Amino acid sequence: MEKGEMIASLEQDINEVANLIWLYMDKKYVSQIKCKLDGYRRSCEQNLSREAQLLKAMMPFVPEGSKILQVILDLMLYNDMIEKSFEEYTELNTLYRDDNKDLEQVKKLMYKVIMFKLITVIENIDSAPKR
Repeated sequence: MEKGEMIASLEQDINEVANLIWLYMDKKYVSQIKCKLDGYRRSCEQNLSREAQLLKAMMPFVPEGSKILQVILDLMLYNDMIEKSFEEYTELNTLYRDDNKDLEQVKKLMYKVIMFKLITVIENIDSAPKR
């Protein structure tokens, strides 16, 4: 086997192994998390806060500001989804609990920022790895 053929074969094998690992991880973890997030999203969209309902109602009347209103509405929805996860998984609350209430607020905010990033990444993951 020539050196070039060996490298090409090795690259192909590595890609196949990576694909198998991705498919396993997707089936075992990512798809389940996506399913849970979809449920949170549906629930939160059906039970929008009054503020979110108002923003949604205003959008057709403010076409020049509808994009920013949509971003704000999306952020409110993500916050509601994260709060819903707190309700379902009460053990998550221990991640930010602190006797110092100011520090607890900072920890909770940091947790929400991390969760926001995780949720947005997971929601945008395709079923196949990107090359």
